Amino acid sequence: MSEEQWISVQKKTFTKWCNANLRRKYGKTMDPLSIENVNEEFDDGITLIKLIHALYGSSVPKYNKKPKMRPHKLDNICIALKMVDDQQIKTNFLKPVHLADHDLKMILGMIWSIILDYQINGISVEELSAKEGLLRWCQKKTEGYQDVKVENFHTSFKDGLAFCALIHRHRPDLLDFDSLSKENAAENLELAFNVAEDKLGIPKLLDVEDLTETEKPDERSVMTYVSEYFRYFSSLAQSEVAGRRIAKVVNFTKTNDELKAEYNNSAEELLNWINQKTEELGNRDFDNTLEGVKGKINEFNDYKQNEKPTKTAEKLDVERKYANIALKLSSNNRPVFVPKDGCSTADLNAAWGKLEQAEKDRNQALEDELARQERLEALVNRFRVKRKVLTDFANSKLGLLKSQEGEQFNSVGQVQARLQMLDAFDNDLENSKARLNTAVEIGNDLVAANYKDSETIQTQIGELNDLWGQLGSSSAKRREELDTELARQQKMEELRKQFAEKAKALDRFVKDACENARDHTNFGLTLEDVQNYKETLESTESQVLASVEEQKQGVDELDSELKGLGSVNNRYTHLTVQSIANRIDTLKELLQQRVQAYETELNRQEEMEAVRKQFASDAEEFVSYITQQREIIGAVDGDPEEQQSKVNELYNEEEGASKLQSIKELDENMRNMGIVSNSHTNLSLRNLEARWNSFKAFVQHALEDIDNAIVLKQNQEAAIAEMQEQQKLEDMKINYAKKCTVLNEWLQNADEVLNDPIHTNSIEGVTKYQEEFDQVESEFGDKTQAKDELVAYNDELVAAGINENPLAELTVDELNSQWETVTNTIATRKQNLSDETARQNANEELRVNFANKAQEVADYIASTLEKAQSCEGEVQEQLDTLNNLNIDLSGLEEVSSLNDQLKEAGVRDNKHTNLTFEGLSTRAKSLKTTVDDLRKNLESELMSKQHGQVPAEQLAEIKECFNQFDKNQNGFLVNHELKACLSALDEVVSDEQLEDILKQYGDDNNNITLQGFTDFMVNRLEDTHDQSQILDSFKILCDGRDYITEGELQPGFGSEPETLAYLLANMPKKVVDDVEGYDYVAYVESMFSR
Repeated sequence: MSEEQWISVQKKTFTKWCNANLRRKYGKTMDPLSIENVNEEFDDGITLIKLIHALYGSSVPKYNKKPKMRPHKLDNICIALKMVDDQQIKTNFLKPVHLADHDLKMILGMIWSIILDYQINGISVEELSAKEGLLRWCQKKTEGYQDVKVENFHTSFKDGLAFCALIHRHRPDLLDFDSLSKENAAENLELAFNVAEDKLGIPKLLDVEDLTETEKPDERSVMTYVSEYFRYFSSLAQSEVAGRRIAKVVNFTKTNDELKAEYNNSAEELLNWINQKTEELGNRDFDNTLEGVKGKINEFNDYKQNEKPTKTAEKLDVERKYANIALKLSSNNRPVFVPKDGCSTADLNAAWGKLEQAEKDRNQALEDELARQERLEALVNRFRVKRKVLTDFANSKLGLLKSQEGEQFNSVGQVQARLQMLDAFDNDLENSKARLNTAVEIGNDLVAANYKDSETIQTQIGELNDLWGQLGSSSAKRREELDTELARQQKMEELRKQFAEKAKALDRFVKDACENARDHTNFGLTLEDVQNYKETLESTESQVLASVEEQKQGVDELDSELKGLGSVNNRYTHLTVQSIANRIDTLKELLQQRVQAYETELNRQEEMEAVRKQFASDAEEFVSYITQQREIIGAVDGDPEEQQSKVNELYNEEEGASKLQSIKELDENMRNMGIVSNSHTNLSLRNLEARWNSFKAFVQHALEDIDNAIVLKQNQEAAIAEMQEQQKLEDMKINYAKKCTVLNEWLQNADEVLNDPIHTNSIEGVTKYQEEFDQVESEFGDKTQAKDELVAYNDELVAAGINENPLAELTVDELNSQWETVTNTIATRKQNLSDETARQNANEELRVNFANKAQEVADYIASTLEKAQSCEGEVQEQLDTLNNLNIDLSGLEEVSSLNDQLKEAGVRDNKHTNLTFEGLSTRAKSLKTTVDDLRKNLESELMSKQHGQVPAEQLAEIKECFNQFDKNQNGFLVNHELKACLSALDEVVSDEQLEDILKQYGDDNNNITLQGFTDFMVNRLEDTHDQSQILDSFKILCDGRDYITEGELQPGFGSEPETLAYLLANMPKKVVDDVEGYDYVAYVESMFSR
């Protein structure tokens, strides 16, 4: 740049600078104070006087306000330069005449000296340090901006990006830096100059072409313009500090309010969930099915493994939020946080306790319901088995009764056998009522227990009762029929006996009558006797026939009655109505023959009268002999065998034949003598032979009757023996059936026990199954012996010809098959129970180990969490306590392993604990998170305590800035280095303030070390967060008034528009003298009250 160029640029820039400062003091409308030509308008001294007064606020001495003459102007110039000297501004050989004579270079030099002292030397006491401090300030403020690298005050600002970066750093709301490009230098410069002037009030000291139309812009002009940025933004430093402090408290309060609101919302939401879940867990509607309760258990386990851990984490997060809030409030001397009503941690823990109790109660309720449903399922299975067995039993019995319908009987014994069978039937039926009652009781238990299919069970109970009612009524009907049949058979038996007796008497009478009818010798010895005998003959025949007819009528009536009762056979007699009728017919024939013999004898007596005394005597003796023998033999009684023996003993055919032979010889002698008749007797040889033949026939008939009686007796004995044998067989069948029923009932009960599905999740449950099994196993030996005896007994039945037994519930093959099944099932059941016992013992051991280890881990987490949350003492002591906790969660791995084993074993419950691995994992994560959060908070608090709440980045910046201005690296700064360093950090101090700083923080040589400098900056930047500091910060922004306007807030919150918006939305408004403002005092009191 040529001399002419830099003079032109400086002249323009310095003119604008002077005008800007004059306007700040005196206003824009005061034209006399508007410099148009800087080399001419300082010639009367008045403008310089006004400028120094505007800049430094020094008193204005008396001067000539309207100088006309050169001496007057020079006097004023001298007064003005005296004011310049009073401000210790070095003008470097400047003379009054230079101003009076319009010496542009000297005038520009004077203005630069003023600018340097007022605007730039405030950065340091030497120009070099001031320049370096201003440069360092620019570098710090533009650090991180793309394409911006400030290394000087000429070329580094040519593209305008550095100006835009300075504005954006402090007021990002004024321009969009990311949209700018270094290629658009003019546009960038125009944007920066306009924004600086319009939005920040920084005068546009430079024109765009001042930078773009020269290779190296004028350094002094750029420094002057940049110093305006520095001065403006540095003047905002106090406002920014005040704003920052207010913002920190506001943000702290806002954050706390948000955290409190978040806590309240989270706690309320969690409490709502807890209360809702507690109510849900109290619901006992488990669907009343085994599948339903298993589903509920799965849902509950899913809740414990998934939903509950999530909510546990939420609870721990809520508690952690409360602890963080409490730590923040206590560390900043704020009142204790009181959550909204019902949302305190105590309320939360109380509700959580109720939830856990509800979980425990639900777990127990689910286990009870599962046990109830499993018991109901077992009862249903038992009921179904018993119902089937009972139904089969009833149907078989009904079938037995059905098969006997229309049965025909031929004897009392047959009916009595059926009655005995019916007695056995009724005995089985009576004994079966215990099994029926057991089934009904099981069914009623199911109904009383509200079994899901109670209506069906009730229907089936009714069907069983109906079956047994049908069995009872059918048995009663059968008994009535058999009793009727027995009465009929008994009546027939009596009638048979009566028939046999009457038929025998009639037969005897007819036989005797026949024998008498065959006797043709008793007509008389003489003709007179024979003639007289006719009346006797007729009377006797009439009486015999009448008696026969009378007796036959009785026999016929009995026969008719027997036939009417269905009787066709009579084991008590061989006689029948027909055989008796035949004998009567024979009798009638014999009577007719007797009449004919009488007629013959009458004729013979009429023809011959011979005397036969001897013959008559022998004949009468012989007849007497026959009669006597007949009477003796006819009187024989006793058993047929005895009668047969006595008759054979009494009957001597040879003796009778000998006697008859003598008579024959006598008769032959009589014939030889010519005697053909005998008046002394009506007996003739022919008659005697007839009588002898009749007697022999009588004996023969008697022996035949005895033989028939013997046969009849034998038949009766055989019938009785057969009946007794049949009864014995019936008794054997009944006895077999009874024993079979007992064994079958045991088999059914054993089958229920042995095949009852093992549904249990506990030692107690498997012990119950084991006790039932042990009972069956202990009875098995005795029952096996009973079975073997029954099989042997069946062999006897088979040997006796009995291959079917309708009374028996099982055949031997079925019994052996079922016994083999039970034998195998016992072995299988024994092994299954052994395996199940081992499994349950292992599961129980897993449960106990899990419960113990889980409780150990839970206690460790709880105690560690309590230690972490109850740390006391200074922040460092609390942090040391946290760091010494040495959290060891290795036990959780063992819990995880045990949990995996429990899952693999299918264990879904644990009565020893409510803890779950998922819950413990959540607690463990929360413990780590809580401790980490506490540690971070404490470390943050510790750093804040150690460094006055100055961020670590800012401390690093302080150290970096110190080292940069410690040129000779001797470890300290002298006063001008210190001032430049402070300026680079946005801290503008006067010389007096600089001296005070060195006295307080410097060494004996009036120098300041890094530690001293850091202590000063920390103290300078320290935010105490107390109420008075925040009130003072507001007062800084509003010049001490008790209200503040939005415009006064704006500079302090340029980089935090959101915080400003929050403040404006929450501070109460206050109007004073028609000025709308905000009551910051009330707002601050409100902030520090919570």
